[in-house]
Amino acid sequence: DGLAALHAVMAAAGVPRAGYDLSDGSGMSTYNRISPRAAVTLLRWAKGQPWGGEWEASLPVGGVDGTLGRRFRGTALEGKIRAKTGTLNATNTLSGYLTTASGRELTFSILANDVPDGGRAVPAVDAALLVIAAQN
Repeated sequence: DGLAALHAVMAAAGVPRAGYDLSDGSGMSTYNRISPRAAVTLLRWAKGQPWGGEWEASLPVGGVDGTLGRRFRGTALEGKIRAKTGTLNATNTLSGYLTTASGRELTFSILANDVPDGGRAVPAVDAALLVIAAQN
């Protein structure tokens, strides 16, 4: 039933079926796949829902709390990025919302798959987001 519910949410959000492949409803299967574009579509849809403000407020804040409490601390994105981390086997992800140097809000999703030493992916993801935020 969880898988059927996920397919229904993805359809309601306008996520193209080719953008994801889910094998279970838990989100913990190594066979679940989503493209960054599909994740961004889902995040933009979520933010526009009546509960979107609560959803965004529930996300960890870079350099402040949760799984991002130590990440982005002392950088231009401290307090300006709200995102969900994801780590499973050799995969590290970060998807959410950030405020750029110009004050523009961007929705993003970065997925680093098949990185044997996943810890190496995290600094690269963070560095990329810092560059994107500074240039926009």
